[in-house]
Amino acid sequence: MGTAIVLYILLLIVFLIISSLILRHAIKFNYLSPSFKYIAGSFGIIAIIVIIFSIYLLFKMGPSTSTNYTTPSNNTTPINTGNLNF
Repeated sequence: MGTAIVLYILLLIVFLIISSLILRHAIKFNYLSPSFKYIAGSFGIIAIIVIIFSIYLLFKMGPSTSTNYTTPSNNTTPINTGNLNF
């Protein structure tokens, strides 16, 4: 599970870097309006929040360290069932 989390984080970082470079290139060479920066920035902030939340959920999905198992009690006293035949 640890390698999956590390791979997930690395792929997200690569995705964010590539998408930001593409957006920068598109705005620099006037493919997009400069006022589009604000929309792209707000979308980027929301995307980063969602990514951080998904990474948090990945860490919480892992095995829990505290397991409280109850041990059954060894009651050796015979149980009186009366005249019932089981």
